[in-house]
Amino acid sequence: MIKKLLKYYKQPIIRDNVILFLGNSLGAFFTFLFHFYMGRRLGPEDYGTLGAILALVYLFTIPVTTIQTSIAKFTSNFKAKKKYNEIGYLLKASLRKLLIFGVIATIIFISLTSLISDYLHISISPLFILSPYIIFSFLLSINRGILQGLQRFKSLSVNLIFEGLIKLVLGILFILIGFKLNGAIGAIVGSFFAILIISLYQLKDILRIKIKKFNSKNVYRYTIPVLLTLVSLTAFYSLDILLVKHLFSSQEAGYYVAVSLLAKILFFGSLPISQVMFPKVSELYIKNKSNKNVLFKSILIMLIFILPIILLYFLFPETIINLFYGKAYLAASSLLGWFGIVMGLFSIIYLISFYNLSIHKRNFLYILILFNILEVILIYLFHKNLVQVVSILTILMFILALIMFLKVLRIKDGKTLNNNSSL
Repeated sequence: MIKKLLKYYKQPIIRDNVILFLGNSLGAFFTFLFHFYMGRRLGPEDYGTLGAILALVYLFTIPVTTIQTSIAKFTSNFKAKKKYNEIGYLLKASLRKLLIFGVIATIIFISLTSLISDYLHISISPLFILSPYIIFSFLLSINRGILQGLQRFKSLSVNLIFEGLIKLVLGILFILIGFKLNGAIGAIVGSFFAILIISLYQLKDILRIKIKKFNSKNVYRYTIPVLLTLVSLTAFYSLDILLVKHLFSSQEAGYYVAVSLLAKILFFGSLPISQVMFPKVSELYIKNKSNKNVLFKSILIMLIFILPIILLYFLFPETIINLFYGKAYLAASSLLGWFGIVMGLFSIIYLISFYNLSIHKRNFLYILILFNILEVILIYLFHKNLVQVVSILTILMFILALIMFLKVLRIKDGKTLNNNSSL
C-alpha cells in the first residue's frame, strides 16, 4: 500500500499538488485563524465592515493575479526552452515598471476613499491604512509568478505559509494593543510587506543572473485576456458581498461575510490545483504535447478535496459556525451548506478558465461576463433575504459550471501554436 502511494506521489502533477496544497493549506489555516479571531473580537458589525474592505482587496487581486498569471505563463515558456537569461530580464524589468504603476494606482485609490466610504457606510481611516497594500501586492505578484512558472512549488508554499502566519501574529498583536478594525487592516498590509522581502530572497539566484532582453509586447498582449478572465472570476465572489453590504443591515452583512468566508475554504483550499496545472499545461502546449489529461486529473483531485467539506457543511452547520465564530453568528447556519456548493462549483469554473488561458482559448470570456451581469441583476431584483441571494448564486454557478465543462470537452487535445487560430 505504501509503495503504491509512493508511486503515485512520484508523478509530477501529484507531487507538486501535494507540496503546494500543504503550503497553501497551512497558510490558509493561519489566515482563517486570523479571521475567526477577528470575527469574535470585532463582533458582527465591525466584522461585516472588515468583510466589505476585504471584498475590495479581492478586487485588487484582479490586476495582481493577472500579473502573476502572465509572468508564470512566460516564465514557463522560457523554462521549456531553457532561456533563463530572459527570465532574469522579465523579473527585473517587471519590478521596475510595477513599482511605478503601483504608486500611481495607490494615489488613485486614496483619491477615491471618500466615495468608497460613503457607499459602504464605513470609516475612511481603514481605507487609508489599506492603501500601501496595492504597491506590495503588485510587486509580490511578479515574484510569485516567477516561482510558479519555474515550478518552484516548495518556495511558493513557504511564501504562502509566512503570509498567513505573519498576518495572524500581527493581527493578534494590534488587537491586543487596541487598534481594533484598523489593526486588522494593518496586519494584512504588514504581512504583504514581509513576504515581499522573503520572495526577493527566494529569487536571489534569478536576480543575480545576467539578463538578456526580449520583446515584451507579447507579455502585455497576453495580459488582456487574463485580466478580463480575472475581472469576471473575482467579481463572482466579491460583488455579492458588496451588494449585500449595501442592501442589507450591518448585522446581516456580518452573517453573510462569515458564511462566505467558511465557504471560501473550498476555493482557496483548492486554488493550488489551478496553480500547479497552469504552468504544466502551458509547458506541454509549447512543446505541442497532449495536455487535456492534466485538466481531468486536476478536476478529480479538486472533487476529492471539496466534496467531503460540502458534506460536513450540510451535516454540522451550527457546530462549525459556533466553533469558529461563536453563537452570535448561528442565525446564518442554514446558508453554510448551500454556500459550500456555490464555492465548490466556482472552484471548478476557475480551474477550467485557467486551462483555457493556458492553451490560448479566449471565447469562454463572453460566457463569464454574461453570468456576472446576471448575478448583479438578479441580486438587485431578488434580495428579500440572504437565503434568496445564496439560492441565486447556487443556480447560476451550477449552470455556468455545466456550460464550461461541456465546452472544454469540445476542445481538440494537443493543438499546437501553429494551428491555433485564436492566437
